[in-house]
Amino acid sequence: MKVVDIANEIYLENASPSDTSISAIAFWIRSNVGRLNTMLYESFYLDQTSLEVLDSAGAEISILGGAVIKSMYKVYRVELDIRNILAGIGVDSVLEARDQDFSVKKLNKSELLKTMTGFKKDVVKELTDLVHNYRSYNGAPSQVAGDDTVAGYYAGTSYQYTRSVIGGG
Repeated sequence: MKVVDIANEIYLENASPSDTSISAIAFWIRSNVGRLNTMLYESFYLDQTSLEVLDSAGAEISILGGAVIKSMYKVYRVELDIRNILAGIGVDSVLEARDQDFSVKKLNKSELLKTMTGFKKDVVKELTDLVHNYRSYNGAPSQVAGDDTVAGYYAGTSYQYTRSVIGGG
């Protein structure tokens, strides 16, 4: 997948937020290639001419790798929202004001923070599951030693019983 395609999917899946753009998301993706490598045990790199994220063989990132990046961005956005709530915790936000009944309804930021923290836990769990699935799907042994086609011979070992008897004992 191309970086711009991943950024476009992120932008559209987040209902086209007004505080960011596709180019800003693409920049974030390119800036977090090292973090992606750390999570997936891969060696992706940013091609300096095309600005695409490529694997060690020079191929574009897979769809599953793109899903991991999208999930990483979702965690980033939730953390950003939590930081913004914490930064504005001292400012009163009025949601509703009535004239005849003299009622004023304020936003309870601590409840909002609890909700966002619970949502962050869900998003982090989703990311953890995606990373686990990626590692399981793309995992391959780095070395296989030995020859399993030839039966082994062990001198002095008897297979008459379930335990090995060495030296007739």
